Amino acid sequence: MLRQKHRGFTLIELLVVIAIIAVLVALLLPAVQSARESARRSQCRNNLKQYGLGLLSYEETHKQLPGGGNNWAAPQIGWQVQILPYMDQATLYEKVDMNLSAAWDSCMDPACSRRARQVNVPYTFCPSDSGQKGVDTNWAQTNYSGSLGSQRTPSNDGNCNKFLTAGTNYEPTNGNADHGNDFFGNNISGAFGRLNPGFPLAAFTDGMSNTVLVGEIIPTCNDHTGGWWLYNAMGNAHASTSVPINIMTTCDGEPNPEFPSCTPKSNWNLSWGFRSRHTGGAHFLLGDGTVRFLSQNIDYQTYQRLGGKRDGQTVSIPE
Repeated sequence: MLRQKHRGFTLIELLVVIAIIAVLVALLLPAVQSARESARRSQCRNNLKQYGLGLLSYEETHKQLPGGGNNWAAPQIGWQVQILPYMDQATLYEKVDMNLSAAWDSCMDPACSRRARQVNVPYTFCPSDSGQKGVDTNWAQTNYSGSLGSQRTPSNDGNCNKFLTAGTNYEPTNGNADHGNDFFGNNISGAFGRLNPGFPLAAFTDGMSNTVLVGEIIPTCNDHTGGWWLYNAMGNAHASTSVPINIMTTCDGEPNPEFPSCTPKSNWNLSWGFRSRHTGGAHFLLGDGTVRFLSQNIDYQTYQRLGGKRDGQTVSIPE
């Protein structure tokens, strides 16, 4: 009886198959990565749309946008806390004791093992930025900040003020309260200040569709690590259109900073800017509720005008 011989793969055939698979993976991987980033960008846009709905709902009730907060009286919270009831987070908001001088220090459970400032909500994270959660574990972080507009944000290091925008921003009259420190808001260029009450829509004389409300930030680039609960925190009003989009000089681990001698995060004319981990630009929420992706190569004056709510300048947003 003849025994049937079974022939296996030779080593060369096996290597050829492995090589073909490797080529296919190499060809497909960029497409897979691109699809994943597209999904992350879509989530980031949706987060900003949620902010838009929350802010406009707040304005409909209170006849003004929420204020940036205060540093002289209770409850010392930022605008992101104030809109919680309009972001399907009423239960969280009701647990916060607004009678405390620091409401963000409220105990959120009987054992007081967690403070309000450590509680996060899903829409505050852009999935393209994987490093934001390790910034400061005492504070819930965010990838979104209210806009100071075309505001002066001088550097702590005077030698670094010569770079970019300090003292030369497009809107020097309405943005002349350094870092947005104005109790009444008269000298705030943008939609939010660090200390003042909120603005009514009538203050946006340039039109809501021509003014940035909120934009993307990267927490590891900023020295104000209080997340989104505190009035004096990066998610409140610690980003301006005076810093061009995606300036990464002050970001942790940046291999090629634009200004190598000015990497400390206290150089606020560089650190207080909008930026993202997306290639080529960042997402912004405009006052009419629309979300736009602005190129990091956008004309600087156009970008400044988008930041200012009442500079009296017309603007055409590039497609």
